Amino acid sequence: MVRLIPREEKYFGLLSGLVGKIRSGAALFVELLADYENRVKYAEQIKAIEEECDQLAADIVAKLNTTFITPIDREDIYLLTTRADDIIDEINGLARRLDLVHAVPLRPDVPEIAAILADSLVEVEAAFGQLKARNGVTEHGRNVRRLEKRADVLYAEALHRLFTGEPNAIEVVKWVSIYEQLEDAIDRCKHLAESLESVAVKHT
Repeated sequence: MVRLIPREEKYFGLLSGLVGKIRSGAALFVELLADYENRVKYAEQIKAIEEECDQLAADIVAKLNTTFITPIDREDIYLLTTRADDIIDEINGLARRLDLVHAVPLRPDVPEIAAILADSLVEVEAAFGQLKARNGVTEHGRNVRRLEKRADVLYAEALHRLFTGEPNAIEVVKWVSIYEQLEDAIDRCKHLAESLESVAVKHT
């Protein structure tokens, strides 16, 4: 069948670009934790990435309003865009929270959990790169779920150490909120990967 009005295929590149920015924000967060004394400098860089992602997400949504035929359902593009943008919001919030609540000294298990967040986004970015071909998305999604399960174990262990070893109630409250936000960011990666898998299956 001849398509009189061509589909706008640029959405695949736009979505991949957005997720690539988010992946770079997660990598920068890992660097922040490795150079913790200079965390404010890294937090500002992450904030700049978050603002770029907000603009990219807004551009994608605006483009939906002017595109007649999209390569996948427009509600799916909107869902993937907003779920991806939520992740960089979490990362930015984490980077700023560490300084806001004066989270020092850094608890040694935080970088290990943050590394899982960064690894999850590497897998998510790779999955988005396969969306147009609809091939390989499920494999990357499976890797994200495996990472999320590992993060759940580390999260539980971290809370156990916190509650059994930290006598200061204020410190407990402070670090629980940080661990929870970190876990939530990883959960959001899993949800995004699962949404992407559903979209790939629907349009196969």
